[in-house]
Parts: sequence; C-alpha cells; structure tokens
Amino acid sequence: MISKEISKALESIGIKKLSKLQGESAKKILAGKDLLIIAPTGSGKTEAAIIPLLNKMIQDRAEEIREVTVTTRTQGKGAKTKGIKGITLLYITPLRALNRDMLRRLEAISKKLGLTTAVRHGDTSNSERRKQSLKPPQIMVTTPETLQILFLGKRLRESLKNIKYVVIDEVHELADGERGVQLSIALERLKKYSNFQIIGLSATIKDPEKIASFIGKNVEVVVSKETKEYSLSVIKPQTRKEDEDLAEKLFIDEEVASQLRTIKEIVESHKSTLIFVNTRQTAEALGIKLKKIIDIEVHHGSLSKESRIESEARFSSGELKALICTSSMELGIDVGHVDAVVQFNSPRQVNRLIQRVGRSGHRTDRISKGYIITGSFDDVLESIVISDMAEKRIVEDSNIHYLSLDTLANQITAILLEKGRMEVNEVFELMRSAYPYKNMEFKKFIEICNFLKDINIIFFDDDTLSPGRKTRNYFYDNISMIPDEKNYRVFDITTGKSIGVVDESFLSTFEGELFAIKGELWKIITIEEDSVKVEPVMGDGEIPSWSGEEIPVPYEVAQRVGALRASISDELDKSGRDKTINLLTKKFNVNREVCVEVVDTIKEQKAKGFEVPTDKKITIESTDRVTILNVCYGHKVNETIGRILALLLSARKGTNVNLEVNPYRIKLSPAKAEEVKEVLFSIDEKSVRWLAERSLIDTKLLQWKVINSARKFGYLRKDYNLSKLNLKTFVIKLKETPIWEEAIREIFVEKMDVKRAEEILKGKSDLKISLYNSLSPISTSSREHASDLLIPAKPTSAVLRIFKNRLENEKCFLNCINCNYTIRTPIKLIDEKELICPRCSSRLLACINSRRKLEEYSKQEIFKNANLVMANGKKAIYALNTHGVGVESAGRILSKFYPDENSFFLKLLEAEKQYIRTRRFWDY
Repeated sequence: MISKEISKALESIGIKKLSKLQGESAKKILAGKDLLIIAPTGSGKTEAAIIPLLNKMIQDRAEEIREVTVTTRTQGKGAKTKGIKGITLLYITPLRALNRDMLRRLEAISKKLGLTTAVRHGDTSNSERRKQSLKPPQIMVTTPETLQILFLGKRLRESLKNIKYVVIDEVHELADGERGVQLSIALERLKKYSNFQIIGLSATIKDPEKIASFIGKNVEVVVSKETKEYSLSVIKPQTRKEDEDLAEKLFIDEEVASQLRTIKEIVESHKSTLIFVNTRQTAEALGIKLKKIIDIEVHHGSLSKESRIESEARFSSGELKALICTSSMELGIDVGHVDAVVQFNSPRQVNRLIQRVGRSGHRTDRISKGYIITGSFDDVLESIVISDMAEKRIVEDSNIHYLSLDTLANQITAILLEKGRMEVNEVFELMRSAYPYKNMEFKKFIEICNFLKDINIIFFDDDTLSPGRKTRNYFYDNISMIPDEKNYRVFDITTGKSIGVVDESFLSTFEGELFAIKGELWKIITIEEDSVKVEPVMGDGEIPSWSGEEIPVPYEVAQRVGALRASISDELDKSGRDKTINLLTKKFNVNREVCVEVVDTIKEQKAKGFEVPTDKKITIESTDRVTILNVCYGHKVNETIGRILALLLSARKGTNVNLEVNPYRIKLSPAKAEEVKEVLFSIDEKSVRWLAERSLIDTKLLQWKVINSARKFGYLRKDYNLSKLNLKTFVIKLKETPIWEEAIREIFVEKMDVKRAEEILKGKSDLKISLYNSLSPISTSSREHASDLLIPAKPTSAVLRIFKNRLENEKCFLNCINCNYTIRTPIKLIDEKELICPRCSSRLLACINSRRKLEEYSKQEIFKNANLVMANGKKAIYALNTHGVGVESAGRILSKFYPDENSFFLKLLEAEKQYIRTRRFWDY
C-alpha cells in the first residue's frame, strides 16, 4: 500500500506505523476517492491526507521517469518530455501561522523524497513570489485569499494545470465564514484547469454531510474511531489570605487575584501552558496583570508578524512556559509540546473548547488536559455545560453563508480578470456549481451584475461580462473577505520594532497617552499617516478595542444551561443545599466553589420568592425604569427578540427604549414587566423577519455592516475618510441596493437568529412566564469583563487606598477664573484649607487634569468646574481627575451623600470602570 520509499522517509521523522485513521484514509485516498476526514486535534489527520498523497506523487514521478526513458529510446535524446511542471499538491489552510507549521512538517518528509515545497500568503516576500512563479514548487501551502492570486499570474496559472491533489485543512473553520464561500468558488474555478482529488480535514462537527457537500460532490466521510481522552476541570478558585496582597499589588479584586494566582500555579506545575481567552481586549488586560507575576507573552492577530513569530519561537523552545492567546493559536500551530491548556472564563462554544484543549497532549495517545477558570454565576453554569457537551462530543451546527452577495461580486470580477470577456450564462453556471450558491436564481445574479456595471466595476451588455478600468483595483482591494478597517502599525521607538496594529476606531476615540498592546503599556509619542510611534512605560492605560470579537453563545448551550438550572432547583427542593453541592461535585469535574456559587445563587433566588428561569420558564422582572427578561435562548435569539421588543416598545411609548442582551437576559429601559409581556404576545411570528430588519435601522451595527458591505462591493474606497460621511443618510441611501441586502444577510447569519425566533414566537402561548416588580439574584448576576482585570469589580479597602494614592499623584492645573493665574501641581500637594488664588485671593479656581490642555475647555465649562471646586473642595479635585469623569458627571457624583470617604472613592472608581467598559467605537 504505502511504498518503502515513503515508509523510510516517515521513519526518519519518527512515524513508524500508521494509525487506524491513517490506514483507513490511505486506502480510500490511494483508490482515488474524495474524502472528508473528521478527527479531533492531535489525531494525525494531516498525515492521514498527506502520506498517501505523497505516495501517489512518488508513483507519478516514477511513471514520468518511465515515460521519459521510453521516449528517449524511441525518439532520441533530443525528444521533448513532459516532466513534472507546476504545482502537484495544493494545501489550503485558514491561518498564515499554520502555514509556517505545515511548511516545517511537509519539508521534513518531502526533502527525504526529493519533492519541493513552498508557502505563499500575504507575508511572502516579492522575491520569493517571483521565484515561485518562475519555478513553482510541487507542494504549495497557501490561504484561501492567496489562492485567488494564483489564477491571475500567467506562469502560476499555467502551473495550476498540473494540480492533482488539493487538501483543505480546518474545513469547519472556513465553512463558517465568507472566506469559505470564496474558497468554494475558487475550487470550481480550479476544476476548469485540472481534474484533482480533494481531501478535507475537520475537527469534530455536527453535520459532516453538509460540510462534505461544501467541498465537493460525492465526497466520502471518514470519522476517526479512535477516542481522544480529555481531562476537563471547571474551577472557581477559592480566595486565600495571600490573594489580599496580590489584589493590592495588582489593583484588582481578591476574586480576580485568586484566578490569576490559580493560573500561575497551573503554569508552574506544567512544562508548557496555553492560556486561551475569548477577545483580544481580555488577552491584553490579562497580559498586563500576569506579566507582573510570571514570565508570559501575549499572542493575537493584531500583533505584528515579528511579535507573533518571536513569541511562538520562545514558547516552542521552552524559554517561555506560558502564552496568552485568542483563536490565533486555536488551529494546530506547532509550538512544541503543550501539556496544559487554561481557558480563562467560559469558552462560549463547545467546538472552541475541544479545539483549544486539544492543543495539549497533541496526540490521540495523550490526555488533553484543560482547566476552565470561572467566576460569575453565568460563567460557571455555561462552563459546566460546555465541558459536559465536549466530553460527550455534542457540538454546534456549522453556519454556512449561503448566497453571500459581496463574495459573489468579488468572484465575478476575479473570474473576468482571469478569463476576460465571458458569456453571462457561463459565469452564472460556474457560480451555481459552488455549494453556497446552489439555490441562486438567475434574476439575483443579473441584479448583482447590473449593480457592478452601474458603479463602473465591470462591463455588462445583458449577454456578456468583461473587466473594466476599475476591475483590477477593485479585486485586489477586496481579496480578503474579512471586514476591513484602516490599521496603524505601532512602532517601539526604542527598538524600531513593529509591535502590532491599532484600528482607526480606537485612535479616533482615544484621548489619553497610554495604552496596552502585547501585554505591555506604551506612551504615544506621535501619530503619523499610517503609523503610531510609542515608547514603553509603567502605569495604567487603555486597551485598544477590536470590533466584532465577542463569541456568541449558541442556542443549544443556553438551553442546556437553563435545563441545568432547573435540575439544581429541583434537587435543592428534594435534598437541600449540602447534598445538592455534593451531588454536583460528583456528577461534573468541578471544584466545590463552582457548585457553591451556582447552588447558593439559585437557593437565594428561591428564598426571595422568585421562580428560577430555565430552558422552559421565563421570568420578566422590573424595577424603576428597567425590565429584565430572563430567557435561555443564547445570544442570537435574544438579540432578535430583544431588538423587536425595543422597536415596538419605542413606537408604543414614543420614546427610545434602550436594549442590552446576553445569552440569558434581555434588558429593556424604560419598560415595565406587564407592557413587555403584552408586546411579546402581540408579535406575529410571520412578521419577525420584517420587524428584525426594521429594528436595525439607525443602529451602529447596521451602519458598520453597510460600510463594510459598501467597501467589499467597491462602492466605497477602503481608505475613504468616514468622518466625511453622514452615516445615517449614507445607510438609508443604500436601502434598495445589494449593499443593504448583504449587510442585513450578514447580520441575520452572524448576530441574529430569525428562524428560531419565529419558532419560539409561534409557540408563545405555551411559554411559562412569571412577572415580578423587583429584580431577582439571577437577573443581577453577570459575567466578568476584560476591564475587571484593570479595575476591580468589588473593591476592598486596600484597593480603594491604592486608587486614592493614584489620584493623589495625578498632576493638574489650578486656574484662577478671576486673574488667570495658573499653577501645575500634584493633587497631594493641594491643601483643602488653602484653595484660594495666591495672587488675587479669589476662590474661583478651576481644576484641569494635566492630561488635557487648558485651551480645550470652553469658558462655560471652566466656570462650572470652578464652582464645583469652590462648593466641594478637594472632593471635586479628586472627581475631576478621575478617568472619564467630566464636569457634568463630577457634578452628579458630588451632589450625592456619602457616609464615609471609602463610599465616595468607591463611586469614583465605579465611574472610571464604567468609562473604560464603554469606550468602544462600535457599540452594539
């Protein structure tokens, strides 16, 4: 089956025997079948595809040599021979970092076999690209985006004719986005050049047949029968005495201190640990704190290539014991032997947890060890459920982007650049052959062609399509289907190194000097046209916001969380607190504190006379102007129902109703429980889609999506200055266009679940709903935010003392309104009893923090400021120097009564924390 030459090459890199999965896959691949191989991380599925394909390439080469020998004998030495020309094996992977890994592994085997390999992606140098064009490698590792370029280069396009084998790694990751849609069309285009065998590789998925259809027709599915053993522990750390000192040192809650101390202990008790977080903000916040107690680096997609490679190299060599990362390290990058994975807070999705924990013990014969560090009620329950689902291999559905219109536009131009003038029917049929467009109507295709013609991207005369003057620029500007935003490279002036990028949205709202990136703090020296120059500093700073990052909790997970709540509630009634805690500890792999957090919250809920909201029970609770619906439907369903409720309540009340959503709650204000229930029951399920679309008008979410859709259609240049646009007018102007339609489609796929909302509202008469005129313990419990790592959620007296000391060391200007005398001084040197102008003895002194310039303030604002200082003394000075507290908010804070000094500083701390949390450009 596998040749001796291959076996010998494999032995040299430590592979002596094929696993069952590899053996079964090899038989089918050698027989020429197209396959989808499904297996957990570390099961050797990459080798399952590569080994038999290399075997076939060696056989092809032997056959080629025989043909050359025969030709030479019969026609003489001058006879022309075919030879191996161009790329034979194309390996497509979603991540550039994965390319580096694959190149190392492939080169190790292919060198032994005399085969050439190369990698091509966005970071590949021009000299290397030219080299690949002149002499294409036999094995090419690339990304879906760079594959597009291979169709356009004259030499590379010719080399595509030689492709016999295509491997697509991490198919499940690609299938869930528009990159996968782009790839599916690219594969159909590739079929016009060569007849190739296709192999897809995927982690465990719920719908293998759908993913098999996604990559091709008649694709067989091979599922690994080998069981991958996972050791998953959900931990809520117990607070110890030592955590008080750590909390004071790091200026965090004692509870958060216990979490960081636990991470430190896990890292120190293992050789190599990956610490996964869900967002880049959390990665940076966690990095700032953990770097003060252990040697650690941060790794995510907005860091520079140099920073990422350096971190990976240090981690792989063992110099660095731990790495904080997001999904950037999720997909099998080779960083040495990882023997533990920490997930900081719930991973939100089962497939995420399986992928992440699978990075440890990266082989089927090793145990993958994972620790989920949790805190809040929601986080604890969600982590228990996801861990249990992962153990049972119950994963979420794939979310394919059917009929993506901007991807369609992108690929129409790609094909025209490749082929020139084409019959419209030919292009249409090519698009329809790709799985995501299998149900596309000809009318819709023509609509997109006409739109591209109207904005001068292509020529279209009803029968034929051809490229225009703008086609090439449009295509190259839109190769990537990932939403674009102008980025500024960040350079450390002390080393000259690029350390990462920040978005234009962050810089447009950033008013300070200090910010965090790469887990370190930096001071901005200058902002230039496309770069930011910084220097390293010590202190507190802001974290850049990267939009659209939060991972949505699926409906299936939220429903199981609700069912677990119900189970615990019933057990409490039957067995009491202690037995319920013991039962949970035995049933799940959790520590006692996890069970105490959940059981005590539910016990308190019941003791206060509230029903426990579950998968089948809803509570609607009001206090003052706020109403909370406790509904366990997950992010997307709650977003859909919540937006519709807010829309209808706003219309009914004649005032704007604000909305906040998480997987287990819909918060509306102003609103009352009775009217919310009444409006909920008035919704006709047939109008849900229309209402959902109507609810998005005037939202930042729709504006952001329309802007990105307009960019991807070529209607708006990527470098267009958004400050010149009236966004509301711009969005409404595009309402009847494919740009609007695509923006809505993307929101309905990524952010909302209209179909499931329709089903729930169709059966609303069966919903069990309880109403209350106060908020329950479950209503007010919530998960932690990244900002809790920077500023404590529940400050202790020690933390408040540190906060006050920080304010004391702030520098400010005291400006006399009467004579304009100004002095710059630290707050600690200001004497409450001597708050008068030393020149004219006036008491009208305005206090301006030195972070801002005096001339930035209006006379009215200066006067209000001075009145606050005169009326409130040094309290006003503390307030006016707190991050995010201006004259108006300082006035509101100072107008309240505080029984003691700690209460006052606690209020200032809460105001600063709220400011940090809400400093986002795209506020969903």
